[in-house]
Amino acid sequence: MLGQNYFNTRSKLGSAVYALCKLGEQCGVNPARLSVLQNLMASLKDPFLFVVVGEVNAGKSTMLNALFGSDFCSSGVLPTTDRINVFKHGKEAHEFEVSDTLMEIYRPDEFLKDFNIVDTPGTNSIESGHQRITEQFLPMADLVLFVFSVTNPWGASAWDLLDRIHHQWKKKIVFVLQQCDLRTDEEVTAILDHLRKTAAHRFGQYFPTFAISARQAFLAKTSGLQNEDFWRQSRFATIEQFISDVVESSEVRLTKLINAWRGACYVLGEIKDKLATASEIIRADNELLSGLEHAAQYQEKRTQGKFEPLFEAFDKSYMAAGLQAEPLLESRFRLLSSLMPPARTVAEMEGLIVATTMKAVRRNIADAAAAVEDDVNMLWERIAEEMQEHFNLQLSVGETGLPDWSAARQKIASDVENRTQEGLKHLRLVEDIGGALARRTRWLWGCLATAAISGLIGGVLAYFQVAPAQFVLLGISVLAILLLAIIGTRSITRIRRQFTDRLEARRENLQLAQREAFREGVSDFYRQFVQMFEPLRAVCQEHREKYEPQLNSIASLEKTLTELELILRPVEHALNERMRQHSAAAGAANVAAAPPKA
Repeated sequence: MLGQNYFNTRSKLGSAVYALCKLGEQCGVNPARLSVLQNLMASLKDPFLFVVVGEVNAGKSTMLNALFGSDFCSSGVLPTTDRINVFKHGKEAHEFEVSDTLMEIYRPDEFLKDFNIVDTPGTNSIESGHQRITEQFLPMADLVLFVFSVTNPWGASAWDLLDRIHHQWKKKIVFVLQQCDLRTDEEVTAILDHLRKTAAHRFGQYFPTFAISARQAFLAKTSGLQNEDFWRQSRFATIEQFISDVVESSEVRLTKLINAWRGACYVLGEIKDKLATASEIIRADNELLSGLEHAAQYQEKRTQGKFEPLFEAFDKSYMAAGLQAEPLLESRFRLLSSLMPPARTVAEMEGLIVATTMKAVRRNIADAAAAVEDDVNMLWERIAEEMQEHFNLQLSVGETGLPDWSAARQKIASDVENRTQEGLKHLRLVEDIGGALARRTRWLWGCLATAAISGLIGGVLAYFQVAPAQFVLLGISVLAILLLAIIGTRSITRIRRQFTDRLEARRENLQLAQREAFREGVSDFYRQFVQMFEPLRAVCQEHREKYEPQLNSIASLEKTLTELELILRPVEHALNERMRQHSAAAGAANVAAAPPKA
């Protein structure tokens, strides 16, 4: 695409200006200022005007078709352009006859949005009306393409018109030697050299001169066959690049582009000023909420960490309760107690452990929950002070100005108590220790009964001197007594160890349950603390929903205008330097032309 860099920059700036105007309307920017900005941008959309002149059958129309890759301009072996044709963009193809010598032709080709093309009759057939209208277009042209046919580049009418164009309007003129495929390379080179010398002789300067075959270039762009060969042979790339550079270096349009960009920057600055308060509100909101949540998380972590001694106290109270229950267990190992049913004693042991442990837990957890409440109240007071100092926002709840945390405090205590009680239910002393004691009692009774019966029968037999049965039974009695002693002694060791193992087995699980209950209670406490700020969070959310889209638009526009600055700043410096050089040259010429002083 011709002038692609320029049009890309213009498009990017146009999108930014459109968004700026929409945002400016929302923010209450002066409509007159927005109108000026829109006008600056609209002036950039004025199409480039290319005027093509030359003698009849010089190949002007073919060259235009090749330049834009579209068969929008009629061409043929006969002089078909008998009037001035001005090609413009239209949604539908149609023609409008302005006069007998001027026709406006509208086509839906996209390139016509940026380029208006004036295709003139041959200079050797221009009538007076033609010439008058041609001379009306030439002063407005951004570029005049003067087309010579390689078969006859010496027509006097073309050079006469060229003389008026150059001296009267000082237009940028390009020589195009067309149909060069009809001559050899040596002939084309000779003709080009002659054109340059003739121009230098008549006008005192050289014009950009290109030898091309528009027919081959058009085929390369449209036929789909042998594209590379046609394109190379057409020599069209150099003139296309030159014209593209002309489009991208237009001082008038680049100056308009820079002015529009500067106007956009000014309007963006005004919008930023108007939304400065909103930006500060969003910043303060984010700072407030992030600071609040960070402070709550930090304080919760500290609160959780400072209560390690609490769990150690819980553990000690549990193990102390086990020690207090041991005398009850020991009482079961006495001779008479060993023969009694153990259920009541074991139930008393378990009840003692539960009661002692729960008493210690209730006493300590109440103090711990109160300490957690103190931590939360301290955090509340600190945040209230910071909000007052930095945001002029006063926090106050209830008569005292502090929230009522009694429910949260009580929940911590009750949760830890409930988890402890639930954990103690799994001691299973009645099932395990009670069962072991019951089995021991049965064994002891069995051994004692065996010894008594055997001894009694053995005594009777001894009285009647029944031998040796009396000795056997007396031996059995003695063995039963020995077994009674062994079972009694060994079962004591085993049951003691079983009791200790049961206490130890529940110890770790009980600690985990207590810690988890306390940790969850503290976390819930701080969650309630953060939830108290939900109304404030809702207000902050409203601020974001209201202002963030505008602030995001500002950030996006600022990025776009900064990217455009990287493109346009060097262009602006180059234009200023060119203007300075022209001024210096003009000053030097005036000094040289001034008469000498007497």
